Amino acid sequence: MFTIGREFHLLHVVSDLDAVDAWYDDVFAVRRFVRNYMKAAMRKASLVLIGDFVMEPAQPVRKPGWEHSALGRFYTRNGQHFHSIAWYVDDLAETCKGLLAHDIRLFDMVGNPIREPVARDAIWTHPQDTHAAFEFAAVPKFFIDPRLQPGWSMAFPRDEHPLGIERASHISMLFRDLNDALHVYQDALGGKLIHREETAGRKSLFFAVGEDTVIEALQPVAQQGPEARELERSGEGIYSVTFKTRDVKRAAEHLRSKGQQLEADGADSFIINRDNAFGMVLGFTERVLPNDPR
Repeated sequence: MFTIGREFHLLHVVSDLDAVDAWYDDVFAVRRFVRNYMKAAMRKASLVLIGDFVMEPAQPVRKPGWEHSALGRFYTRNGQHFHSIAWYVDDLAETCKGLLAHDIRLFDMVGNPIREPVARDAIWTHPQDTHAAFEFAAVPKFFIDPRLQPGWSMAFPRDEHPLGIERASHISMLFRDLNDALHVYQDALGGKLIHREETAGRKSLFFAVGEDTVIEALQPVAQQGPEARELERSGEGIYSVTFKTRDVKRAAEHLRSKGQQLEADGADSFIINRDNAFGMVLGFTERVLPNDPR
């Protein structure tokens, strides 16, 4: 059985990488440790740290044939939107073997099918099989992940920056049927179900996956509401990421000072307006998840 490690990155498809990078710098004071252009994938992207969580804004590069690239097709369908989540794994050949055994289709970077458990740098799942697109990767050799280095510290984003980010609380994934979430996160990925929750309009299962990730599998049960509308518009997949802050009031004041419009999401939580956040749903909360093992 393969072992899932840290979250590698959450990929967000954008229209203008320069504008998004400037926003991350101004609002979050991120640490950017990659900015590159990948010719084969017809895209340019950055890797930025929000606390200890890595975001990857990626822009399709509009050269001849770009609309047929994987990112180009996604952008044509969905516009600016979360695309996929990536994790580090200890053994990619074993990862291939384990996922294929659960009838999960796999692909390489340019979309070629993978049918044998062979060693490589990264693999991607078919989003219909995992109800969102996943990437699994070896620790990269062509850049240095600051979180994996001696001396890495969360002191600045947690203690000094006004957002007071302690960690990513959870990533919310939309499902039509939560039984599918059990198959993906518990059976195929070896995650642990840590909490069940039902509130007005939604049912959720929370899974601890890998070293540092909690996934909320979210099924809307009311016909109205933002999650239901998103499921109808874009289908199953990544809906939001919520950050745990030390002080939700202070975080809100900082974001408003940067011109961000905020929307309440419960007594101790809020989200940034999607138009301000380039199509993302980004939440902030003081809530500690029940049975959170981190």
